[in-house]
Amino acid sequence: HTVLLRSDGTAVACGDSSNEQCDVPALDGEARYSQVTAGYAHTVLLRSDGTAVACGENEEGQCDVPALDGEAKYSQVAAGGGHTVLLRSDGTAVA
Repeated sequence: HTVLLRSDGTAVACGDSSNEQCDVPALDGEARYSQVTAGYAHTVLLRSDGTAVACGENEEGQCDVPALDGEAKYSQVAAGGGHTVLLRSDGTAVA
């Protein structure tokens, strides 16, 4: 599958969606996506407010985005075969 970030901050995915990896979550109000990435059978999307969401296969926990504490935000996301890596704004990473 492929996921694309549009210039207006919305995202679209296409291709094999047998694990619902192309079911991009709807955005609320003024929210926008700032980064998107595709793993083997999952999609990870970074919102402009620094939160992240994932959809698709979760057999290895790759769609379980850890909750953020206090002022923390995510600044980058990356997806691989069966994993997700999120970089926090303080420079720490979670996988």
